[in-house]
Amino acid sequence: MNVIILSPHYPPNQINYARAVKRHGDVAIGIGDSASISDELRSVLDEYVYIADMTQYDTMLRSVGYLTSKYGKIDRIDSQNEFWLGIESQLREDFNITGQKPAQTDINRSKVGMKRVAQSAGLPVARGVEVESLEQLRQFIGEVGLPVVVKPVVGVGAAATYCISHEDEIESTYHKIHGRYICEEYIRGSIVTFDGFVDRHGHVEFQTSHEYNSGVMECVNAGRSIYYYNVTDIDPALIELGHRCIEAFGVRERFFHIEWFRVSEHEYCFLEINVRPPGLYTIDMMNYSADIDLYEMWAASFHDEYPYRDNRLIYSVGFAGRRSNEVFKYSNEEIIQMYGNEIIEHAPVPGAFSDAMGEYYFMIRHRDVDRVRSMLKDILELR
Repeated sequence: MNVIILSPHYPPNQINYARAVKRHGDVAIGIGDSASISDELRSVLDEYVYIADMTQYDTMLRSVGYLTSKYGKIDRIDSQNEFWLGIESQLREDFNITGQKPAQTDINRSKVGMKRVAQSAGLPVARGVEVESLEQLRQFIGEVGLPVVVKPVVGVGAAATYCISHEDEIESTYHKIHGRYICEEYIRGSIVTFDGFVDRHGHVEFQTSHEYNSGVMECVNAGRSIYYYNVTDIDPALIELGHRCIEAFGVRERFFHIEWFRVSEHEYCFLEINVRPPGLYTIDMMNYSADIDLYEMWAASFHDEYPYRDNRLIYSVGFAGRRSNEVFKYSNEEIIQMYGNEIIEHAPVPGAFSDAMGEYYFMIRHRDVDRVRSMLKDILELR
């Protein structure tokens, strides 16, 4: 089997996908926009093709054509990265490769398309409208009231997302937006996720749920530090909604990251679906939570193999990202002394992720969710 991994050097854990492909005896090929890659990554890949601008589709098309002539039919192409989902789906269509094609990807990346699919499946969703004029924005706000959230129809994370809380912010916010935007009613509740991996037959092989101290949008806009952690007992109501969502969006042989508002103890409102892994080091956190290897699960799924039958969540694993503009009660060294063996990783956050996740992170693990939550609060406690 020939597998192309787009931009294998970004994010840092992409090398784990390549290693998993090689463990199954398959060919791992990298296409990336970095002229220089590490010796470690180069030693894993069968070939690395450098493309200065991967957004130039003709160049991508010719490169995959070259690789096809050299290695034979390409069986899978994947980036595990939001930015490249459109290009990888177009390449799949043009080369008849298994996986999501543009028609499906366009829906799964569009806030408008997501809302329509969720509504058709009977999932609870926030009211929303695509913003085409200032008058329309004012009319929608008149119907649902303030606050409202304005965000790109196709966006990554909380980038260019705004919350309108007062009348005098409506016009100024409208003049900030460019391109396609959607305005949604503000749902009061905490953000929870339903994350995992689904095989080619629609069976969810692994599932977990994460909770946050605050939404990413709020943390980015207010410049606050963020933490999140997985629970070890997922609400059955959330599992049922999550599985319905996966089926409605036709997710197959993919990681998924679905965000919900929890509006009451067992009541949820659909926010959005991302047909890719949750961001940064969350796959590693998921591995730590169940003592498994999701990179292996992903590569094994190409062969209809199931390396793990018991995927129960054993640990709660938490991530705390510290922002350099905040002054914390405890220094990094004091946190390390306080929690020692419960800290499984700590390091600077890669620059591309620091706007959302802070400049330095701690990853911790414990069987007791309350203990993890308490440690995360200590890590981010301000002086």
